[in-house]
Amino acid sequence: MEEKDNMEAMYIAAVRQLRTIVFEINYITGKNYCSPLFDEFFGISTIPSEDFTVNEETRKILYEEDIELYKSLFIKKDGERSVICRFVTKEGKINWYRVIIQYFYGEDGGLERVIGTMKDVSDEIRSSAELKYHQDYDILTGAENFARFNQEAERLLTWDNGHRYALIVMDIEKFKVINDLYNMRVGDLVLIHIADVLREMVRDPNVFCRMHSDVFCICSMYETKGDIIRFIEKLKKQIEINGFDFEIKTSYGVYLPEIDDSLSVNLMCDRAALAKKAIKDNAMQFCAFYDEEYRNEIVKNTRIEGEMTKALGDKQFVMYLQPKVDLETGRIVGAEALTRWRHPQNGMLQPNEFIPLFEKNGFILRLDEYMWEEACKALHDWKQAGRHMIPVSVNVSRYHIYNHNVERILKELLDKYDLMPEALSLEITETMFFNNADKLYSMLNRLREMGFRLEVDDFGSGYSSLNMLRDVPVDVLKIDKGFLDSTLTSEKGKIVIRHTIAMAKELQLKIIAEGVETEEHVKFLKDSHCDVAQGFYFAQPMPLEEFNKLDF
Repeated sequence: MEEKDNMEAMYIAAVRQLRTIVFEINYITGKNYCSPLFDEFFGISTIPSEDFTVNEETRKILYEEDIELYKSLFIKKDGERSVICRFVTKEGKINWYRVIIQYFYGEDGGLERVIGTMKDVSDEIRSSAELKYHQDYDILTGAENFARFNQEAERLLTWDNGHRYALIVMDIEKFKVINDLYNMRVGDLVLIHIADVLREMVRDPNVFCRMHSDVFCICSMYETKGDIIRFIEKLKKQIEINGFDFEIKTSYGVYLPEIDDSLSVNLMCDRAALAKKAIKDNAMQFCAFYDEEYRNEIVKNTRIEGEMTKALGDKQFVMYLQPKVDLETGRIVGAEALTRWRHPQNGMLQPNEFIPLFEKNGFILRLDEYMWEEACKALHDWKQAGRHMIPVSVNVSRYHIYNHNVERILKELLDKYDLMPEALSLEITETMFFNNADKLYSMLNRLREMGFRLEVDDFGSGYSSLNMLRDVPVDVLKIDKGFLDSTLTSEKGKIVIRHTIAMAKELQLKIIAEGVETEEHVKFLKDSHCDVAQGFYFAQPMPLEEFNKLDF
């Protein structure tokens, strides 16, 4: 008897340590047992039956939505049966339990005993759900990952429901710049914002995912190409509505499976990405449909991007200077620094072959700063040689608006080469004034306070407003060649440019005309009291060695 009591005590201790609830229904003795843990968890000390639904008190501990699942334990009363379902504790907490029911029958076939166990498996369920979530979803944004998207898109593309689906790949323009100039946490918030917009707009059965980094993929139903373009336009606008103090611009590439529906979803997305990468640096073009002709453009750009860093280190980028001529005296009064790429295999590359790509991928920051130093070296050499010092204009890209180090970099260059700020003129393109004007004006005011002369390049190319002329903190307007060509073709155009020059002078702004190529240009500009001109009429851009031979 003592041995039996000891065994029972050991059994009870083991059950308590394992935190497992045990209950027994004994049909021979008519007595039911319920372990103390049942009372501890649920506040119930006795149970009338293994089927908790037969009693009002015990039914309350069952989670309503899982009652039918729990009752499935009793469909057949043979051997061992188990389910995992939810129970409500006496504190009102909902936990998952694994319930096992074991039936015992006598020799005559009559049911003698039922033993049940309940084990809290909430942590196990949560871990399993978490693992499944990690396998299928992007942790940062909650969007599907590409593996799950691949399966879902494949299902849609093979689903014969009479609809067509397009694969759309989108990313954020200059996302690396956002990370670099703000921080990665801000970049993460941008990604979360985009995922939230996609959740709102990409409705069932359509699907989307975050592929990697700032790249998202969408599989969307459509009838015509116009449907796709309208969807993308709406998506783009919704993304641009946000609380950030900078713009979020997105670009899109589209692949239509009807081109070749034998491709995998992965390859279709690759081709949509090819179309996206081939979009030119054009504010009006944010979406492109895949075409085989994109392949050559992508191959070319990929090659350039693979070579650009080494090219900078090897000094393959060289500074060319184009003279600026005073229209009254005919003397050279300045120069503009322009970049050429002396490629070891492909010869001299013109700016239009690489600058647009550099402006997209952010490399223009490093190239601009390299050219600033090249200009400072030339100015230092002129100073050392006792030559007349003329200012050299260098480009300041839109990326520098967000680069808080721009003033420090320029000051360090001036100190290194023993130059005054007046030696450098900083050119800002007109289109930069249409976005982030407050941030831009703040930076320009600081640069002017340092003593730099500021020029608005390409004036007239972006439909400049009178407000911009009134407010912009600059010293020089450079009239764009295209503006000059178009205005000289009509009498009204000539009136516009004359009054533009007169108004700029009243605002104490100097005027430089770019792209001056003909005697007609020169005569008109002189008659209109333009100050300075540059263009092929006077001289083409030339290497520094050749420029040094000029009289200035």
